[in-house]
Amino acid sequence: MRRALLATLLCAAPLVSAPAYASDGLLERQALREALRLQPRAASGIVPLPLPDVSSPRATAAATGELTQIARTSGPARVLVGVRRHRDLAGVAQALERLGAEPEGFQPMGVLAATAPSGASLARALAGDPRVAYVERDDELRIAADPLDVVDPATLLPFTWFYNDVRAADALAAAGGGSQRSIAILDTGLDLTHPEFAGSGRIGRSFDTRTKGTVVTDTVGHGTFVTGLIAAVDGNGVGGKGVAGNTKVLPIRASLDGGFTERDLLRGIDFAVRRGADVLNLSLAGDGISESVVRALATAFFNDVLPVAASGNTGTVGNVVQYPAAVLGGRRGAPGIGLSVGATRPNGTVAEFSTHNQFVSLAGPGAGPTGCQFGVLSTLPASRATEWDRPESCSLFVPDPSGTRFAYGEGTSFAAPIVSGIASLTWQVERRLASEQVAEVLIRSARQTLAPGWNGFSGRGVVDGLAATALARTYDVTSPRANGEARRSGGSVKVRVTSTTDRTETGRELAGSVTYGLLVSRDGGKSFKVATSRRRRPFRRTVALKGSRANVFAATACDGNGNCGVKRLGRFKR
Repeated sequence: MRRALLATLLCAAPLVSAPAYASDGLLERQALREALRLQPRAASGIVPLPLPDVSSPRATAAATGELTQIARTSGPARVLVGVRRHRDLAGVAQALERLGAEPEGFQPMGVLAATAPSGASLARALAGDPRVAYVERDDELRIAADPLDVVDPATLLPFTWFYNDVRAADALAAAGGGSQRSIAILDTGLDLTHPEFAGSGRIGRSFDTRTKGTVVTDTVGHGTFVTGLIAAVDGNGVGGKGVAGNTKVLPIRASLDGGFTERDLLRGIDFAVRRGADVLNLSLAGDGISESVVRALATAFFNDVLPVAASGNTGTVGNVVQYPAAVLGGRRGAPGIGLSVGATRPNGTVAEFSTHNQFVSLAGPGAGPTGCQFGVLSTLPASRATEWDRPESCSLFVPDPSGTRFAYGEGTSFAAPIVSGIASLTWQVERRLASEQVAEVLIRSARQTLAPGWNGFSGRGVVDGLAATALARTYDVTSPRANGEARRSGGSVKVRVTSTTDRTETGRELAGSVTYGLLVSRDGGKSFKVATSRRRRPFRRTVALKGSRANVFAATACDGNGNCGVKRLGRFKR
């Protein structure tokens, strides 16, 4: 593949510019998620994303500029529309239908996708609509493979050196040979007839984002390669082996050519959440990210799904920050709502192409010793039209006696699924971990091959299956008990959040560092907003009653691992 096409956002629309949008305020998100878990679930079982009351001035300005650009579009305009409240979705959908569009709703995210016959008409209809938070163009990202998706048959290393490098065998032994935590792979599809997958019992429900059917034939090869690193069968006499053993994967075909529209990403993420996937592998990257995709990733967090993304391959071409990885990884190794994964070589050094910045969480094997040689070995589809088969590719195939196709490849695209596989095994060892806690376990237990501590190239180090599963067994998963009381005083409620102590189980670490907070619902307890957070001491606060529905107050107490206890203090009407 040509370098210029691989990790570039192809359309120059204004995009969210604050890289850590989805990971900032993690503690508040953890408390909100715990409160929402106490609520009766909708029939779908999906927790809807809490939507902000107002947009920031920067977001408002960006939305206005975007709408202006859409108004200048000649011909049909492919757009994403975010609403301010979930109940506004139906009304805005009707407005789009009156324009001749056929809107597709993503209810948990509060987003509509549509192609309007006229960008100018759409801009006129939605400009100033109080129900609309933003309108943005539906853009495209690309797969985050190495600039040439290169392979090298002249390896002096074991074909499956990456498997040994991350101590996958030890992690599999700790998890009992596989995981009940499934991995959704949002990519270019999968060759379901490949001997590594056919009849393996490891392939779950498949989904094509364009047709919404189950046919996910992979002609690009990228999705099949990524899946093999996770789920290729060991000991079947064919090819190599995946790091996650007997773990279910859900292949999602969101691209036919290596380009992903943002509507395809929304459909894929929505499918993964609704089907109960636990890990979401995103081996793709672009120079920016839309508000709608950020909402989708935040929805995944609130439904306890761990997104794992390639950090990107711009290390030698300007090192441009890549998304969605930059909204998943926390800053400088701190926990985020997901993981940003860089690529390393067999000796632990970082591949030059691997994008490096303050959001890289950790790294995984994704390159050979030098140049395009000695990458990671995985599966290719039977199709002879893959990126590996192009004349401009320097890729060479690794022959297998069965005649099945295998090859080497380099890129952060291929480091990410190795981390996803180890994440699923770690989660199997301690099933009470929350999604972001799985991420923290992998970060804390990573094997640093560079200078001690965190760095922007390999993050906290190379993922280590043995160390991660060991830490999972001692990680504190017990929340402190929240305490407090609330009483009415005229048109206000006086709240007192009282002291508590952290707790844990015998043989486990104690996270400590308890902080206190207050959540308030203005709609009878259906949704909550953070009123106070990160207080290191108990506190008192007087809160005015608002709205026509019951106001519900809840105290929170969270420890340093993000285990949050929530206690309802009372329900009051104005």
